Amino acid sequence: MSNTETHYNEIIKWLEAYCEKHKAVETNRGLEYSTEFRKDVEKAKEVGTEFFIDPMLPIDLVMVSRTREQAHETGEYRIINHYTLFWIVSSVYPSLEKRLQFYRFYLSRIFMLRAVQIIMVVPVTIRRESEMLLRKIAEENAFGLWRIETSKEEPEELCTPKDYGQHVEDIFKNPPAYMDMECFDPSITEKAKEITLFFDWPVREAVEALAGVDPREAGKRYIERRILDFVFKLQNVSYSHKLKELVTEHLIHKGSDYEFVSQTFSALWTECKLGVDYPDFLKVYEPPLYNIFATQEKPYRDHYLHQFQVFLLGLYIVDQLYDRFPSNIDKQWLITSSLHDMAYPLELYDKWAKDFFKESLGIPEMGELDIRSHFVDKSLLSSLGFLINGMCKAHFGGELQGNWLYKEEALVKFFYKEITQVKHHCILGSLHLIKQAQQYSPNLLGDLFVPSALAIALHHEVVWRELPPEHKLESLKFSSDPLAFLLMFCDCVQEWGRPKADRESVGEEEAERFILDQCEVQGLKCLVTIKTPYLSTTDKRFENKETELKNLERFLEAPSDMEFKITLTDKLGRKREYSMTGPGTQC
Repeated sequence: MSNTETHYNEIIKWLEAYCEKHKAVETNRGLEYSTEFRKDVEKAKEVGTEFFIDPMLPIDLVMVSRTREQAHETGEYRIINHYTLFWIVSSVYPSLEKRLQFYRFYLSRIFMLRAVQIIMVVPVTIRRESEMLLRKIAEENAFGLWRIETSKEEPEELCTPKDYGQHVEDIFKNPPAYMDMECFDPSITEKAKEITLFFDWPVREAVEALAGVDPREAGKRYIERRILDFVFKLQNVSYSHKLKELVTEHLIHKGSDYEFVSQTFSALWTECKLGVDYPDFLKVYEPPLYNIFATQEKPYRDHYLHQFQVFLLGLYIVDQLYDRFPSNIDKQWLITSSLHDMAYPLELYDKWAKDFFKESLGIPEMGELDIRSHFVDKSLLSSLGFLINGMCKAHFGGELQGNWLYKEEALVKFFYKEITQVKHHCILGSLHLIKQAQQYSPNLLGDLFVPSALAIALHHEVVWRELPPEHKLESLKFSSDPLAFLLMFCDCVQEWGRPKADRESVGEEEAERFILDQCEVQGLKCLVTIKTPYLSTTDKRFENKETELKNLERFLEAPSDMEFKITLTDKLGRKREYSMTGPGTQC
């Protein structure tokens, strides 16, 4: 474990203990988990605040404390929430100062949320030159700066933090030499804070107009902080050390989620010596999909960050239930989860191209990607052979022998149709994986790539529901194919942090947002809860997720001594529970 990683985890735990000792109302590793923040946002909306408040800002720790203050106008007392945002740093990077300024300014926009302080936290081992630079940034911007030695109970406060209003008030009272403040009456400077807050809104509007700030995108984080924390609990996974280093680096520097995912998957594929480079196809081709395929009726939603969050969720489950999976499950899971939606752009493109030529020129057969002529000469048939053999071995009673093309003709025709006509991303993605392994890593084909390709091929409901009658899967048993079971389970439950966009709506993404509430593995029980802050059980989006989970519940069959359960909770706390018990499930 690297020093950076050790310091980061130790400091987070130390800060949490410090906040608890000082009786904080709430302490969370991100604003999205704060019930008090959500309440303050709703209060802001009630008094006319119309801007978008993004709870997914990359904050290491947020502490909520309270004061009881008397209003000047009415004399009545009210409770005010004060937010302290802890930002762990180990060095100065180019965007640090601007980002901290933005977060304080952005969060101060909430009407009742004037008390927002930012404290930079450094380990006692920080280099002296880095600490001096951070102290300069803190002093110039009224940020706090703490040096922490985890063996001690209190921090060493190098700079005292101030909220946005107090910072402006201090400038008013003690202006720099180049500012001429003599024209102001003393009564004005005495009420500098109140005056500053009164005129705060035109300042905000002017800044946004000049800078072009889109608060929905600035500093946006989609990957749940809670699921990143699972990484530091890994004990059995072979590449856990490398993954912890990569996640720690991301948490400290808080860069782009998309670049982080790309770099992490690439590094882990190299770490595992798979013989194949991680194909970054989806990262390159997904962004245009938001513009091409999104409509008001059916928004396009992310599949790239989704793959990574599926990976992390499943990896935690694998690590906790390690003895119940095959010996090479960690590498199989990396391959499977990181590629399971890779071919999604190809499926969508083919549908879009056909519709385009049909509607614009009246030629329905144009634009279709013709794979039929390449089915044999591009080795798709041989790749399909590995896939069908793997399926029969796992689910239909053994490996194929003799003239299996004749005996399994119905299955061959089914996959041929899926490949050449439907072009379903599950099947195309699995074939891509097998082809790459055949070319670059044939020695790992049977142990790693074929099981992964089979899981990818089966993971979507459209595929396993439409298998031919003689190969109908009434259920998918964990005991037969734990890899496919895990992918279906994690793929279905991973509903949080999936950006989506249509061409018209504003704020819909926030309104339909799900949150990972908990993921616990207790003994042989895997319990995952997702909830939504805004949806009721009668809302269409909630009902759609219910239907999806019910279908999964009927299909996945866990062993009798294990439990895989998903709980879906609405905004009022009403729960729906789904246990993966196979065809006997009652709805």
